[in-house]
Amino acid sequence: MIHCTFLPVFYEYHQCKKTGKPLPEYAHYQDVENVWMSFYDLGAFEAFQFIYTDCTSIAHFQEWLIGRRGLQQVQESAAAFALWMQQKDAAGAAVRIKQGVLSDEQLQCWQEQGYVRVSGLLEEHLCDAVVALICRHMGVDLSNPATWYNGHAEWHGLMLQLYQDEHIYAIKSHPAIKQVFAELYGTDNIIARTEKVSFNPPETEGWKFAHSGLHWDVDLKKEDLYYIQGLVYLNDVPENRGPLKVVPGFQHRFGDWMKTYPDFQEAHQAMIQSETAIPVPGKKGDLVLWQQTLPHAASVNHSHLPRFVQYVSFSKL
Repeated sequence: MIHCTFLPVFYEYHQCKKTGKPLPEYAHYQDVENVWMSFYDLGAFEAFQFIYTDCTSIAHFQEWLIGRRGLQQVQESAAAFALWMQQKDAAGAAVRIKQGVLSDEQLQCWQEQGYVRVSGLLEEHLCDAVVALICRHMGVDLSNPATWYNGHAEWHGLMLQLYQDEHIYAIKSHPAIKQVFAELYGTDNIIARTEKVSFNPPETEGWKFAHSGLHWDVDLKKEDLYYIQGLVYLNDVPENRGPLKVVPGFQHRFGDWMKTYPDFQEAHQAMIQSETAIPVPGKKGDLVLWQQTLPHAASVNHSHLPRFVQYVSFSKL
């Protein structure tokens, strides 16, 4: 048995969603769930896929969780989460962060354009290790393009649902990565979320780019919409290798834009039809961050090599 007061809440919440019952009341549920999953190093897709398709009971979910992470790590995660729950409302818990990694020019780009690219933070071998991990997991041989298009159960569009690995952890827990997020959030009281990786091979006649166009990953029910999304380019990504695309400066218009349309879908469709995105290319190890109210999308790879990415993000505690 896992001694965690939130685990039964999590299970009940999603059982109610699964069966169409009224959701239980829980203050700031989504924020707490995000932090809980971060402490347990759980990816949202893997957890929800299991709980909505295969899970038969809370005991079954606990068995799956222990099998995924190991009993000792689960117990350590439960203890760390419990401590956070006890201290999360304590006054003065956050430490204000002074500017360190980011230059004045980068901060200006962030404030005005809503995104920033930061180079020179990561050692190249860390990126190479995750590329090798992705290739092993998918059976990809970079010297043999025929292997780049093999289907894989965990590869959806460009996204590979691969989360728990020491090499992935080495990047998401890198002190320099956390420092940049801390500077942009204005506090070091943050926690790394469990994010996926991405594999985007060149488009061919037989394999077409399959990814959503410009979009937002935003929950309009939240009061605070200042949330930072990010990725690390694991190999060089010039403009023809499927870089991230963004609409610079749109974060300043987001609130008024949403008020103009009756619902999110109409606002989204109007944005797609009227806005033009620019590519954000980069070198191996570059960190690219953007505000979640900035329209963004991956792009088609027209180069001769796949694009490799690890997504990174942090939540405020």
